[in-house]
Amino acid sequence: MIKTHMMTWLMVAGGFTGLFLLLALANRLSTPSAPPTTLLAVRSLRLGDKAAFGVVALVYPLLLLALDRFWGATLLGVGLIILLWAGNRLKVAILSEALVFSDVFLAGHALRYPRLYFGYAPGWVWPLLIVALGVGGWGLSIEAPLGILDGWGRSGLIAGAFLVFLLVGRRLSRPSRRIRERLGRFALSFDAQTDVWAYTPLGAALLHLLWHGQYRERLRERFTLKAESDRESTVSEKPLPHRLLIQAESFVPLHQLTARASCTPTIDRLMAQASSGALLLDWRGAYTMRTEFAVLTGIAPRELETYGFDPYRLAAMRPMQSMAWKMKKQGYRTVVCHPNDGRFFERCRVMKHLGFDELIDLQVLRRRWPSMADASAYCGRYIHDKALLTWAADYLRAQTTPTFLFVITMEAHGPWDKSKFPGAQKLTEEERYETHLGHLDEGVSALVKAQEAGLRASVLMYGDHLPGLRLLRERKPPTASSTCWVAWGGEGAARGGQAERRNLRPEALSRFL
Repeated sequence: MIKTHMMTWLMVAGGFTGLFLLLALANRLSTPSAPPTTLLAVRSLRLGDKAAFGVVALVYPLLLLALDRFWGATLLGVGLIILLWAGNRLKVAILSEALVFSDVFLAGHALRYPRLYFGYAPGWVWPLLIVALGVGGWGLSIEAPLGILDGWGRSGLIAGAFLVFLLVGRRLSRPSRRIRERLGRFALSFDAQTDVWAYTPLGAALLHLLWHGQYRERLRERFTLKAESDRESTVSEKPLPHRLLIQAESFVPLHQLTARASCTPTIDRLMAQASSGALLLDWRGAYTMRTEFAVLTGIAPRELETYGFDPYRLAAMRPMQSMAWKMKKQGYRTVVCHPNDGRFFERCRVMKHLGFDELIDLQVLRRRWPSMADASAYCGRYIHDKALLTWAADYLRAQTTPTFLFVITMEAHGPWDKSKFPGAQKLTEEERYETHLGHLDEGVSALVKAQEAGLRASVLMYGDHLPGLRLLRERKPPTASSTCWVAWGGEGAARGGQAERRNLRPEALSRFL
């Protein structure tokens, strides 16, 4: 009996060592070799090895207790490491950014909107996962249990372990001078790739998690919109024009980055004649909420430290300064229209905290304007950009009070696969994307015509991030992350005003509205 138990523990020790070495190797392989920025100069890769040891020490015993099978627990651990490594590699390939600790909060969104998150994975992944699950289940059914403890004993240990994790987590999330002193030894940039280069993905995640636990309350207080006196009205006696802000999904003039012909003649003309320029972003392919937050608030995401990876987590909790609050002070009614589920990135809460009087999501749009529920208003799964911008012009024309309208388009959201819209199977990925660009251009043309017909409105449009097109991802050297912006109306291109070309960060963009 003693010999059997000793062999079991030797096997477990071997499994633990193997998993630790595998995770440490995967972590090192996922670490950039060259610094992506000049924000940090010193590296500490051993922190990642320590984090890998801690992860295996926490997870592997739980797998053994839950399954009561050595090979089942060990191979499941191997599978989880491979999934983590592959998921990180896929994210880096598409977004040029490693997994960050706050990505775990997107799990609910991924399950609710799977196509937006899993649609970029290679098609062969899903059959492979199904086969792996089937083989794993079969293996568990034939492997003899370890039998060290009975079911109740193992359940008690698992419950005890979770209780300990909960208590330790609560302790680490409370302000602690000792933890803060230790964190002070590691400089953080809060640029995801820079911190990953310095500390490895697991090391950076550990530091970000500890930092968030120690400083999140300070960040919440710092960025919360202060007393009501900050919102006192400064209404102008002069007639105010409407203000239209357009966040164009994945918009970039593709012909400026490639040898392809332009499909946006109206936008090209506006960019040549009105105020326009590059929108300088640190992210690509996703993270709409970072660009959106920066444009609306004038706050660079990195200023939010750990909240900067997903700034709407903070905005969903507290009222924050924004363009909308400033517009309200001037006498504007503030409205946001997003033809998608209003719960996406918690915009149903965020937009109230950013000063918007009303959120018109897809459900409201279809109910109050029945024409927006017609098939003709759609391109594939999403509202057609021309239909949406034509609606925006009609909406502003019908308003009797000055209105600030923020429109967030959805049509060009990836992936741009063969099921994107009817006939897409006959087109390349770039041609599918250009179809959406053409629709956006038609919508902008409708806006310009409305302005020429008497609609008093200034317009600012920008792209939220580069599209995750294979053509752009595989370019050498890599395509810059910049999109573009253009502003017109009043003294803009629609009336032949003076052009101004400026490259801006998103937090500096609002002055052109």
